[in-house]
Amino acid sequence: MTDRKYVTELALGFFSKGVVLLHPKDIRTIDQQSPQATELAEDCHIYLIIKRPRLSYLPSSLVIGDEKTVGRFKYAKNGVVKEAEFSLQGKPDADSVEISSYPHTKLSLVRGGEPVFTIPAHLMSMMCDYISEPEVRDLEVVYVGMSYADGKRSAKDRLLSHSTLQQVLADLNQDFPDMEALIIMVQYEPPQVLISIDGRDKSLDPNRDRHVVSDLKRQQTVVTKDLQIALIEAALIKYFEPCYNDKYKKRFPQPTQKILQEVYDIDFGALITEINTEEIKSRLFSNVRSAGYHHIASYDLHDPSERRSFFNAMNVEHGSDADNHSGPIY
Repeated sequence: MTDRKYVTELALGFFSKGVVLLHPKDIRTIDQQSPQATELAEDCHIYLIIKRPRLSYLPSSLVIGDEKTVGRFKYAKNGVVKEAEFSLQGKPDADSVEISSYPHTKLSLVRGGEPVFTIPAHLMSMMCDYISEPEVRDLEVVYVGMSYADGKRSAKDRLLSHSTLQQVLADLNQDFPDMEALIIMVQYEPPQVLISIDGRDKSLDPNRDRHVVSDLKRQQTVVTKDLQIALIEAALIKYFEPCYNDKYKKRFPQPTQKILQEVYDIDFGALITEINTEEIKSRLFSNVRSAGYHHIASYDLHDPSERRSFFNAMNVEHGSDADNHSGPIY
């Protein structure tokens, strides 16, 4: 059986803090949204390009009641036209509610003959209190990207001139005319260091354990913001294996990867990256990952055949490893 190196092992963990969902056509105007949304977008350096069925409102479907407003979406999946009912609690504060002309993608609240608030179909599907077809909220990850040039460039800035986004849009239009591309920008918390202590392994000498305090101080210096963003991007690409990403898809995490060298110098045993999309009421999935609101991507940074997995807490020959801790949690 492989051995543990230290009594105290360390892992680096990243956890998503907030997400912004928007249509590609709205990237330029995100600064015109609420101050909270604008501030969040400025701090998002990871972004996902996702695809899902293109939605439109069914014009004759709106029923406005005192306690609930009900309507229907129209969409196609694999060429088959489908409908999904949605509802909102309460009555709109408006004289009337109108659906735009073809392709019926906007719903407007009208007061005094003027629209005062407009809700695109792609946002309504995430905002509504009920939807009859949950698949409408399942989003396929087709690209993971990052932006952190000198600590000043947000995902929003990169997307304004991003060639991959334009390629994805062109490909979807050609190959999947019933699908639409959306953007999810993700904000991450500063990294957390996870500590595993094994005092039962008698082959380890506590007097030769790592200097944990020194290593934690080094982590704060060495694992810079740009390295953090690069590690998150690499972990999510390896996890979802999006069809438009090639880098890191199979090779990560190998010690030859430039972005990992600093992490190896501190001798972290594992990397854990999580992403949560509950706040936009949607589940992420890919060709290799089933749909879930909360995904965990876990990686041993050392070859388990040479050094025991950080995740093998019981120190057994066939104990758990990173694969056991990766996947959609719910």
